[in-house]
Amino acid sequence: MSNSGLMIPDFMNAEELIWEYNQGKRDFSRLDLQRTDLIQVSLTDANLSRSSLEWANLSGSDLSRTNLNRADLIHAQLISAKLVGADLTGADLSYADLSWVDLESAILVNADLSYANLKQTNLSYADLRSANLRGANLSGAILSDARLGRADLSESNLSGVNLTGANLSRADFTGADLSKVDLSNANLYKADLSNSKLRNADLQEAFLQGANFSGTNLKGANLTGAVLRQINLSLVTLSEFNLRAITLASEIDLSSANLKGANLTGAILRHANLGYGLLHQINLIGGNLRGANLIDASLRSCDLRNANLSNSNINEINLTEATMPDGSLHP
Repeated sequence: MSNSGLMIPDFMNAEELIWEYNQGKRDFSRLDLQRTDLIQVSLTDANLSRSSLEWANLSGSDLSRTNLNRADLIHAQLISAKLVGADLTGADLSYADLSWVDLESAILVNADLSYANLKQTNLSYADLRSANLRGANLSGAILSDARLGRADLSESNLSGVNLTGANLSRADFTGADLSKVDLSNANLYKADLSNSKLRNADLQEAFLQGANFSGTNLKGANLTGAVLRQINLSLVTLSEFNLRAITLASEIDLSSANLKGANLTGAILRHANLGYGLLHQINLIGGNLRGANLIDASLRSCDLRNANLSNSNINEINLTEATMPDGSLHP
């Protein structure tokens, strides 16, 4: 015991730990196992809570159902390890290599996974609520039915990941790469997606109420049937965007947005703020823009056939070569 009253972990080498485990011991909490090689060993159901495993090599090991609550695994190597159902609540896994690891149904609430390598990692049914995944590499990871509410995923790489139906409410995706990600039916209530990359992402039927898309690149994204109430889309890039028949709540903020080539056929944009927006070549056939703010917006070559523009602010609007609501072509 130190003078400060803090517990100093007991040191144990790999051979001692494996021998005692094979003798039936399971409690190895608060051990000093820094830089220990425990490659391809079985430690299922062991208690390693609060142990120091910094820089340890656990690659290929079976740690299923192991208690690693608040363990220190900074820079640890866990390549292809099995941690099915493991308890990693509050564990520090920053900069750890967790590529190809099986973390199905693992508990990672409040865990620190910042800048960790989670490439091709199986996180299906994992509980990652309030986890820190800032800067983590999650390319190819399996996150089906994972719980990521309030997780910090800022600046992380999630390109191509399947997040169908995932609970991502209030998650932080600031600056994250979500290109080609599948977020269909996902819950993104009040999620922060500002300055993220969502190029060609699938957001069909996603719940996006209160989400922040400020400065986001949504080029080619599909939001068919998505719920977009009370969201911030200011300065967003929405070129080639599919919003066919979408219903947006009153006073939606799309100011200065780039919607070049977007499909907004039949979209309801009543009282929307589209001021200073780049709306070149968009399809607004049958759209409802009643009372919308279009001040200084550029609708060059857009299709406005049967669109409702009554009571909208069209000061300084650019309608060059646009097809007007009555079918005529603006000069």
